[in-house]
Amino acid sequence: MKKKKILFNGLGNRGWIGGLYYLKNIIFSCLQSEKICERFEIVVLTEPEHADIFECFRQGAGSGHTYAPGGTVDIRVIAEKNKWKLALYEMNLIWLHGVKYCYALELNKTGRLFQRRGIFWIPDFQHKTLPEFFSEEELRQKDANFLAMTSKANPLVLSSRDAQHDLERFFPGHKCRAKVVHFVSYIEPELRAVTPEMEEKVRESFGLRRKYIYLPNQFWQHKNHIVAVRAIELLRGRGALADYDFVFTGNLEDYRNPEYIGRLKQIMEAPAVADCIRLLGFVKRTEQLCIMKNAEFIVQPSLCEGWGTVLEDAKVLDKTVLLSDIPVHREQKNEKCILFDPKDPAALADLIRETCGKVFHEDMEAGIAAMYREARSYAQALEELFL
Repeated sequence: MKKKKILFNGLGNRGWIGGLYYLKNIIFSCLQSEKICERFEIVVLTEPEHADIFECFRQGAGSGHTYAPGGTVDIRVIAEKNKWKLALYEMNLIWLHGVKYCYALELNKTGRLFQRRGIFWIPDFQHKTLPEFFSEEELRQKDANFLAMTSKANPLVLSSRDAQHDLERFFPGHKCRAKVVHFVSYIEPELRAVTPEMEEKVRESFGLRRKYIYLPNQFWQHKNHIVAVRAIELLRGRGALADYDFVFTGNLEDYRNPEYIGRLKQIMEAPAVADCIRLLGFVKRTEQLCIMKNAEFIVQPSLCEGWGTVLEDAKVLDKTVLLSDIPVHREQKNEKCILFDPKDPAALADLIRETCGKVFHEDMEAGIAAMYREARSYAQALEELFL
């Protein structure tokens, strides 16, 4: 029997690279299901500059992979920029080449043409829970988009039970068939490629010679860096942790809230803390994993997440994480996570100081094994979605 196709559309994600990593992680879970692999071929559309994200799925790529027998991924790299030609390409693929499902379908003009095959995805309801971080125009656009998706009878994938709770709270009359599908962070190929020489090169390139605590998030206001830098202020004011650095990656910008970024910069550049704060800017994915691997521990102070990739990365590396006490984090955490009040810098300062005095055993191989176990478990939810 000829296999039907599941189409993962990775085109047009220039503004949010996290969406592409989400697709990669869902594809990985699909490949852990023998039932899905027996019945479907996975097709990924992506642009040349993002093709490397999915390269690990090419047949024979890397080693140590335990995909289900018969699982295949057809990676189609599309250089075409004309939106109408892209639309024609997608319509031809969907209507003539056996595509049964379009995953993470957007309800744009093209998407409406084949919405019967569409599976929608909402990562979180941040614009509802934290509306003060958005402009009026963005709030209107997001409301219209979410209403369009939730008013259809299509499947709607949510990344957490917390998001499902928000769906019921904010769209109580929805007609969509909501399904919670967690995901793991599939970073095994990148981790297997890391060598001691590579780690040393990263340390040398970024001048990471002292012990450091790592904050990996982008600087969006909801990521709540402000509580972390206030905690650092308090620690330095007490003369504590003089031998530690605090390492931040990501571009120091938030187009929605430039005033917030200005305030954050002012604190981070103050003489009391500037000597221990290391702003590395945007780094490559492998560099980020090297930095995370060699950190003393991770601080994740976010006010809102759908299902945080940073935390999933840290779980695979078996790192200790100081984690903001919000509902989705209570759902997602493991035994190496320590919760704190994300609005209390003094409590975070105390926790950082206390944690710096401990020695944690890290077992990356155990983290990778747990990643596979969880992916196989999450694949069962995908089976219910596709089969």
